[in-house]
Amino acid sequence: MFAETSFSPWLRNGAYVAIAVAIALFPLLTGNTFHIHLAQTLLYTTIAVIGLNLLLGLSGQMSLGQAGFYAIGAYGSALLTAKLGWPIAAAMLGGIALAGAAGCLVGLVALRTRGLYLAMATLAFGFMVEIATQRWVDLTGGTMGIYGIPALDFGSSTMGKAYFLWVVGAVYLAVQITSDYVMHSRVRRNLLALKENESAARTAGINVPVWRTAVFAVSSVLAGTAGAFFTHQNAYINSDAFTLNLTLTMLIATVIGGLGASYGPLIGTLITLMIAELIASLYDVSFLVNGIILLTVLLLFPQGAIGLVQSVGKFLFARSSEGSETQAAPTDRAFALPVAPPSTGPTLVVENLTKRYGGVVAVRDVSLAIEYGKIHALIGPNGAGKSTLINCVSGLYRADSGRILLNGKDVSSLPAHARAHMGLSRTFQNLQLVGSLTVLENVQLGIRSTRSMPADFFSWLLSSTFEVEERARALALLQQFGIAHLAAARPEDLPYGHRKLAELARAMAEEPTVMLLDEPVAGLNDREAQEIADVIRRIRASGTSILLVEHNMEFVMKLADRVTVLDYGERIAQGAPAEVQVDPRVIEAYLGGSLEQSNSAGKLEAAS
Repeated sequence: MFAETSFSPWLRNGAYVAIAVAIALFPLLTGNTFHIHLAQTLLYTTIAVIGLNLLLGLSGQMSLGQAGFYAIGAYGSALLTAKLGWPIAAAMLGGIALAGAAGCLVGLVALRTRGLYLAMATLAFGFMVEIATQRWVDLTGGTMGIYGIPALDFGSSTMGKAYFLWVVGAVYLAVQITSDYVMHSRVRRNLLALKENESAARTAGINVPVWRTAVFAVSSVLAGTAGAFFTHQNAYINSDAFTLNLTLTMLIATVIGGLGASYGPLIGTLITLMIAELIASLYDVSFLVNGIILLTVLLLFPQGAIGLVQSVGKFLFARSSEGSETQAAPTDRAFALPVAPPSTGPTLVVENLTKRYGGVVAVRDVSLAIEYGKIHALIGPNGAGKSTLINCVSGLYRADSGRILLNGKDVSSLPAHARAHMGLSRTFQNLQLVGSLTVLENVQLGIRSTRSMPADFFSWLLSSTFEVEERARALALLQQFGIAHLAAARPEDLPYGHRKLAELARAMAEEPTVMLLDEPVAGLNDREAQEIADVIRRIRASGTSILLVEHNMEFVMKLADRVTVLDYGERIAQGAPAEVQVDPRVIEAYLGGSLEQSNSAGKLEAAS
């Protein structure tokens, strides 16, 4: 059985104190100013790499324009101090703000692009900034650069480098702590969900555009922070420092350390800087060398240095537990539904809904209503419009006309995540579990946290009970579905039937008043289908209304309270299962012609 263990934050916080002490003592214990300079570079470069790690490792957005944000932060701070006379602290914040604003704009562009197209768009942005720094000579000085930038040394010629290291170390530690929180909180789960499947993330209540833009902005702010430190470390900058090679260096550091790993950026940056020092004399072929390093890591160590260490650790200390766990049967206790039922009327109403794809009408003027605590089946031959209708109801598609009422409120114009927060959850025909999360974490995706993010952060930092309640609720749901012993497993390691149960558990974690089930028994054998049927009955008993799309007619007719039949996008029948089974129009739609009524019911039940 999966067991939760509480983790004391004091051990983790002790590690932060140890890092702070090491940073504080390093310049005092070494008299080598070059080593202090390298330590400064390591820390502020790591800040930028942490931003790229969050962007690429968690949200899956590839950016080849990080050098552009780095340059904006650097030039912004340099110009504000050297030409306008701003104090260093204010100028650095100004440069970082400019980088963040640029990141928001690029992030908004990124909403319309994915994969290779996003990489090319950010690459173009990086080149635009690089060309601007070279050609806008009146502002940037071009290749001659900007001189007279005040150093961040607090006016001390003897301790200046130490002071700089302490300041950049404090900022690095704050960023590292925040990054660690992200890696252990709902933020990580949300980002991985939108990385792997945006449709599932939206229906789980995640505002995908906001999250995508926000993580892009955070990444650009951290790159701009590194650029500002670079400026006041060297007291001089020119356009040669912000080429594509800088982006590739940060990308290599991210990959070498391990995508999505908490301390991957620090380890990756350290290794990358060491390599850079070793190949400093090979500048003319630096791109070739960096490319070979990146390709080698991707092919041989795709999880990076952190992943390699974890793999070795698991190999050395793993204990075989195969066969020690037994499958638990689902409990018969009904699911709790904390949301009060509507006082009157159905929980979900679809009125005259129409959806077109160009000149093709997928759904035409369809209406249906689902009563509180009832199962309403939606059936029809392939191409009848069932998937289109359920996607319109869930908010993934926008209907061309008609209304959708959820608990008496018109949600026709609301996006999917807003409908999810109002009590609408769904499952998918093609399972949409997040493969990089455990089964327990997948269920936690559906649990709504009542804490603000700052409160959540301080709970993680100071409390040993961080997310204990959420994990307990998720584990209780898995127990009710009979798969609590699989809580620590990855979805890919589960049998198909258990994956179906896990997705149902994730949907129930959202505490829905209405659940949309898209072919919940597709691909299951009779025993597994019966298990799913029992679970659905218990969900109905909790008061949750269910819209069920399914091809298995025997399953539908035994389970549904009411049935709506679609054919070529139009509703051709609606009523109790017994009524629909003998409707001539339904028989003709399924069997292709009129048959004797006396034989139709049995044949319809067998049709799929």
